[in-house]
Amino acid sequence: MKYLVAVDHCFLDVPGGMGRVAWDIALLMQERGHDVAMVVARPDAGTEAPTLRVDHGIRVVRYSRPVLPGWHPLRAHRTVQIAQAAALRHLGSEAWDLVHLHSPLTALGVLRAMGSGPRYLYTLHSPVVMEQEINWSTRGPVGQLKRLFGLRALQRLERQALEPCSRIHTLSAYSRSKVDYFHGLGHRVTIIPHWPRPGLRRQLSLPEARRRLRWPAHERILFTIRKLGPRYGLDVAIHAVAPLVREGRCVLVIGGEGPMRAELAQLVERLGVSDGIRFTGRLDESQLALAYQAADLFVLPTRALECFGLVVHEALAFGCPVVSTDAGALPELMRPILPEFIVPAGDADALRARLDLFLSGRLKAPPPEALVAHVDRLFSRNAVAPKMLALLEGDAPASTLTNGWLRAAGASA
Repeated sequence: MKYLVAVDHCFLDVPGGMGRVAWDIALLMQERGHDVAMVVARPDAGTEAPTLRVDHGIRVVRYSRPVLPGWHPLRAHRTVQIAQAAALRHLGSEAWDLVHLHSPLTALGVLRAMGSGPRYLYTLHSPVVMEQEINWSTRGPVGQLKRLFGLRALQRLERQALEPCSRIHTLSAYSRSKVDYFHGLGHRVTIIPHWPRPGLRRQLSLPEARRRLRWPAHERILFTIRKLGPRYGLDVAIHAVAPLVREGRCVLVIGGEGPMRAELAQLVERLGVSDGIRFTGRLDESQLALAYQAADLFVLPTRALECFGLVVHEALAFGCPVVSTDAGALPELMRPILPEFIVPAGDADALRARLDLFLSGRLKAPPPEALVAHVDRLFSRNAVAPKMLALLEGDAPASTLTNGWLRAAGASA
């Protein structure tokens, strides 16, 4: 099979959830012997011509997004045109069997380049209207203007990318409900979660992992890694943890980068907890594995729109328990294994109270081996990949592909 992927960013260039899922599935198809290619945007806008490079046996076409301000009315249209030209230039002479779309603008460019010949599948990671409404709400008058005039246009673009697809894939029932709400296409959806990296396993003791990271040896350590952006709730986590830090009961380590880094650092300074709340910046995969092994608890304080939550399974795969909010799809993941570790999104007092229970020993997680076994049984690559391959290589009914984890979570498939 000739399998083509359209996604905004390659995971090798910009680590993130969407790119990670697209890359993992592309590698899976390449391992199956399929001819795999990708069309992706470069991380930064520019005028560089599209290029073709082979990464890990996958042909990757990279194009540059236009150098236009975010408010420009032709920015999306021009991005689609550039993606279309890049796909035609490097891949347009080939007949593709399956084109797998992951994000609207790159998807529309590839759709226009490849026409009606291939079968199309769309993985909807996060409804573009909801994502951008949150992003734009924090960007002052320009953001408010974009919310007023841009959201309906974005919804139309996403619908144009979804319409030609015989099947739509989501990672959660929550996301499927949003496909139905915004586009009325819930009947096309197959729900298949994604898998944590197979190599995620505890290799070191907690003290040894802390020694290698130079983390405090005898403190209770809470850890989170997030994009430092508005919907991820890190300000809520800081407000929740600050009194516990001042009491000497824990340390909070925050991994990741993002537009709110300076603002969050100022909040920590203002609350007087700089000694107990630390920012690591971006962590590479080896550092992240050490962090999961060094932490007593992973904290996921998302405010809104967590359409899956792969980081939950990454933490559990190391035997590290998780406290999360009830945002988006998180209850689907948490209820079957950690039902008492869920708090209302955006509620710092509720999060602080739950952390207090955990730190005092009154809230106990299942043993680490039970957390690992839960992930292995329902979410490992061995458990999930066959369902993904059935969707990609065939066209089985959605009901035969949906994982049993939905039933365990009490969600309708």
